[in-house]
Amino acid sequence: QVHVASDVDVAQALRMDTYLGGAQPTAIPVGLYTSGGLEAPVYLDADFLLGPEAAHLNISGVSGLATKTSAVEFLLGSIFQHFPPHKGRVAAVCFNVKGPDLCFLDQPGALEDEDRRRYERLGVRAQPFEGVRYYAPFKADGVNLNTLRTHPDLVGDVEPLVWGLREVLDYAEVLLNRDDIDAKADAFIDFLSDRVVDKEFDDGFGGTHRVVTFADLERLFRSIFDGLELGGGRGDTWRTHHIATIRKVRNRLSNISTRCKGLVTDDGPSNDLPWGRFEDRAVYVVDVANVDPLGQDLVFARVVSKLREHLERRDLGVDAVVVFVDELNKYAPGDGPETYVKKMLLDISERGRYLGLVLFGAEQFRSQVHRRVVGNAGTIVFGRMDSDELATPGYQVLSPATKIKLATLPIGELMLRHPHFTQPIFVRFPRPAVLRGRDGVERFPPAADLPFEDAVVRQLVKLDRRVRPNLVKDVIADRREEDVRRALAHTRQTRPQDAFAHF
Repeated sequence: QVHVASDVDVAQALRMDTYLGGAQPTAIPVGLYTSGGLEAPVYLDADFLLGPEAAHLNISGVSGLATKTSAVEFLLGSIFQHFPPHKGRVAAVCFNVKGPDLCFLDQPGALEDEDRRRYERLGVRAQPFEGVRYYAPFKADGVNLNTLRTHPDLVGDVEPLVWGLREVLDYAEVLLNRDDIDAKADAFIDFLSDRVVDKEFDDGFGGTHRVVTFADLERLFRSIFDGLELGGGRGDTWRTHHIATIRKVRNRLSNISTRCKGLVTDDGPSNDLPWGRFEDRAVYVVDVANVDPLGQDLVFARVVSKLREHLERRDLGVDAVVVFVDELNKYAPGDGPETYVKKMLLDISERGRYLGLVLFGAEQFRSQVHRRVVGNAGTIVFGRMDSDELATPGYQVLSPATKIKLATLPIGELMLRHPHFTQPIFVRFPRPAVLRGRDGVERFPPAADLPFEDAVVRQLVKLDRRVRPNLVKDVIADRREEDVRRALAHTRQTRPQDAFAHF
């Protein structure tokens, strides 16, 4: 007699029974295996998805079918609901690198009855993410946020992401590794970082400086250049550093504060992610979709490096962090120069699982991503693939029938490779219970940029609901814009009882 396999049979065939039961199960629902009249849940092993046995997930697929982002959104929801209690606390950091893709994760999306049935079958609640924190830089005016989540009903949840001199200087290699990094520039940056910034510093020409902001640093540079010019025969070096090296570093640092105005502040305090206070099951979305590529690299490098530092010290607030990065083709290409960002992605993929730092990467063309980044991913996911991509050497292990199926996969179906499975498995997953980016923009159209005064009012009212808009306008009426921006930044940082204390 021939019987249709049951859920237990499928679990046994895919070797899922080893992590589905026992005293500490580690199963994460990922989709439904369907064949004929059979429909059985498929689970991934958290120890091989989120470490420490193996870690990382890589997902490939053609653009425009929304499968990659949707699959990651569903899987993150599933992880948050089924993360094994003995593994502690978990959070996610998602970089939004194109359009409004991840701007509405806290808003419910439309689900069909079939999707709801699949959620029920998988034992996952169909709901949007509850703890979502949004971070976006300002635009060049320093008061309007550079994000598509600017609808009046939603913009109150978006925190500014603003960095000053100290934050940028610590990751100056990102700015200098493009074409002309050299040991001399590196040494001068280290000198600035160790001996000058945040300290009382004597410039050697009779001036004393306390360098905290880019504006302070510019004053120091001017003093050095003036001192060398007026010094006559004193040569072209200052503190063993050649004037050409000093000029190069000054140009690069002023370049970042110009190209990334709004993310990098010339004057005033920074506003950052809540390092050391990450919350369990929270999603931190960093929206850099409209930021200059150099600024994107800086954000990416600094955020991931800080995650790593805190996870090493075990003081982040959570035990594991999933970092979602789309467009891996751009950040970790298989060819091209060794950038700081690429080196960091390689480091996460090779050593992150020991720390609880897990990379979920997505791209259109897996063959064009660095081999060590995709090779270290314990779980590989494929959506519909391009036929030319399937013809590249990396897909030789797949049978012709599997390649044909991959080239014609419908939306909502994926192929999985996972350490426990002896062969690739095709599964269906339900539509994520969150609002898709383009639907969100239609339901919550982005607001036009506000005039300077009104934007300041909005920022202050967000910090203190008791503030009266007309009073704000009276207070800032005759002030210079840079003074107002600085006072606003100090207010955001210190949260005083009187919202006008710094004005």
